[in-house]
Amino acid sequence: MKDLPLVSIIIPTYNRAKLIPETLDSVLAQGYKNWECLVVDDGSLDDTDKILKKYCVKDFRFKYFKRPHDRLPGGNAARNYGFELSKGKYIQWFDDDDLMSPNKIENKVRSFLEDNVDLVISKSKYFNSEAEFYHYAYTAKDISFESFAMGNVSWVTNDFMISRDIAKDISFNENLRAGQEYNYCCKALLQTSRISFIDKFLTLRRDNQDSIGSNRRLYKLKHFTSKFNAYWLNYIDISNLTKHKKFERFSLITCVSYYLRSRNRIQIPSSFYRRLIKVFGYRSIYFFLARLSNFFFGKYYYFYKRFKGVK
Repeated sequence: MKDLPLVSIIIPTYNRAKLIPETLDSVLAQGYKNWECLVVDDGSLDDTDKILKKYCVKDFRFKYFKRPHDRLPGGNAARNYGFELSKGKYIQWFDDDDLMSPNKIENKVRSFLEDNVDLVISKSKYFNSEAEFYHYAYTAKDISFESFAMGNVSWVTNDFMISRDIAKDISFNENLRAGQEYNYCCKALLQTSRISFIDKFLTLRRDNQDSIGSNRRLYKLKHFTSKFNAYWLNYIDISNLTKHKKFERFSLITCVSYYLRSRNRIQIPSSFYRRLIKVFGYRSIYFFLARLSNFFFGKYYYFYKRFKGVK
């Protein structure tokens, strides 16, 4: 076992005492044995600490930490803190209510070693629902910064394992409340193009109607605001790293779309207008016309199409 690379499984958690035992049991069931599992508590008020202490006694590979008080609350800070404490050559991010297939880690490590890559992607599906999950209609050749950033390929946090050599130079944006993995993976894909894709369902995802994302989508304005902020903050973050014109246009168009769908109720940062004019030039006038039309008539699509450059 000592000859196999150590894998760090990092799980942020918050008030999941009733669900996390299933997740940890699925980690214990891994055929690949050289792992450490770092669970970082984001301030749980239930019995999470009691449960984790039992697992730490049961198996020394489990390690339980609490997010320091000087770090921002939220899963992003918990993930970053977990990474700082981890020792593995490969990093597997995971959620506290989902399950690993027994061969998940083994499949990922084999791909790292055989394919000589920095990032390994697999697939997820629901285990407690007939609802449709993501479409994984792509191959490794289709994956790039541009294809991911513009939504042509996609995956969730549990789907990717990353080498420490890449992960040490990036982090989760702790100011983001949504779109965390999108931002993280955009940064990772700017670092490497050595990627493999395993066309297997290696994560069993829980369809949790009580999740933060599900509750947010119940309230349209909150959902639109969350999406606007995610794409805007990601745009600011990534545009500091690369000047990719297609990405810039895509991100700002997406922000405009959510703003107009909110009926102009999202509070726009002042710097947004400057960025819009810089990237779109004279076509920015169509955004302002769409905004006025939306305000007076509740319609905006005519001007929005022209803003996008669609006739």
